[in-house]
Amino acid sequence: MRTPLDRLANLRDLADAAPELRAGIAYRSDAPLSGDQVPTTVEAWPPATVVDLRSHGEKDRGHPLGRGVRVVEVDILSAADPTGAAMARIASLQDLYALMIAPAAAAGLTRVVAEVAREEAPVLFHCSAGKDRTGVSAALILALVGIERELIAADYHRTAEHMPAVIGRLMGGTPRHVGDTPLAKVPREVLEAPESAIESVLDAWDAHDGGVEGWYLAHGGDPEVLVALRARLLA
Repeated sequence: MRTPLDRLANLRDLADAAPELRAGIAYRSDAPLSGDQVPTTVEAWPPATVVDLRSHGEKDRGHPLGRGVRVVEVDILSAADPTGAAMARIASLQDLYALMIAPAAAAGLTRVVAEVAREEAPVLFHCSAGKDRTGVSAALILALVGIERELIAADYHRTAEHMPAVIGRLMGGTPRHVGDTPLAKVPREVLEAPESAIESVLDAWDAHDGGVEGWYLAHGGDPEVLVALRARLLA
């Protein structure tokens, strides 16, 4: 059944990833568009807090959910690659995700964690497709609260079934200047969601001294935020 283009195509509660998570705290999605129908698959809408992970070239002025909603902009890709030179060399999703978890972009990821841990809920974090920047952010949050990697990978891979509708929305509703975004220059694999891509990120975190928590703390994460995140998300 085709998803109508006037509703979010890749929205879900982060709690859908594992039974021990508390619902209604954090949502992940593709980019909301003006005129979207109110979603019926999450507990409350609109969210109280929105973390917009898109770059400037992917959006127009003002967020569609901006009225009465606190919107935070966290441009992970521009922080990771200010000149676009690294993006031009991307050959795979693994390359793209390695760029996202490099030190230059890590502060953006730790900011997402802090927003989910402490700001008024529900907290929605999204990029354009709800797959790459959103997927890595979701994986970090889930890993930090101790969710098994198989469940994290499965949550990431769920996006694959929604990609036709996501692409339809991107083609029909994004700004005309969306071609300016660095994501327009990455390979076609970026339109897919293979578990191996997010597993490469989980492998990098596991290999870090102290695991994912060690990575988070080494890249500007706050131990008190981590305590708050776990208290808030774990039922």
